[in-house]
Amino acid sequence: MKKLELISWRNLCNNIKFAIDGTPLIQTIINSFFVSTVASLIGLLVALLGAYYYVYQNAHHSKIWFYLTICAMYIPEATLLIPSFVLFKNMGILNTYFAVICVSLSVPFLVYLFKQNALLLPKDMIKSARMDGATELSIFFRVFIPALREIILAAFIIAFFNAWNSIMLPVVILQSEAKFTNAIYLNSLGSIWFGDYAVLMTSIVISTLPILALFLLFQRYIKKASKLY
Repeated sequence: MKKLELISWRNLCNNIKFAIDGTPLIQTIINSFFVSTVASLIGLLVALLGAYYYVYQNAHHSKIWFYLTICAMYIPEATLLIPSFVLFKNMGILNTYFAVICVSLSVPFLVYLFKQNALLLPKDMIKSARMDGATELSIFFRVFIPALREIILAAFIIAFFNAWNSIMLPVVILQSEAKFTNAIYLNSLGSIWFGDYAVLMTSIVISTLPILALFLLFQRYIKKASKLY
């Protein structure tokens, strides 16, 4: 009598080999890693500048601009499909990583996150730096950013995951299969025209590994950031 195996290791190895060698899975993971990393770093820098401006620059109508920034989070992503497509087509950057990075930014949420945490910082710290003759740019990079180090790392993970899983706008912008992100590629495998579910499940598992590794690498910073709330 044949012994029943919970996992067929031979089939598993064959599926992994085919998913890596016979499909563009690895290339899509590299594409997603590039897009997510660049979008996260740009989003963090822009959001940090915005939070610094809203908290420490008592400019006229700054509260109104902050509320408008927050309102941007409530715009349904589906309403941006056609405007984004037309805009990027007219600009000649359709089917480029630059366009995908632009739609993968999480600036409004990050601005809110950094501003609320910046309000918890002692204002005397910034005042003392100004009294010592430090420029606003020096205060931003040497005082403000180090003070929010834990929350910045946690925000990077959030922004990275958001860009990694983004599919609605990127699937409209990217038309070349060689530039597909991992989310677009996995979505194409899950269509009714693809029947090899073994390769689909294997590809999903392999695609999860980079995200899992990133979470395990930065989990202690996420725990520190959670204590700030």
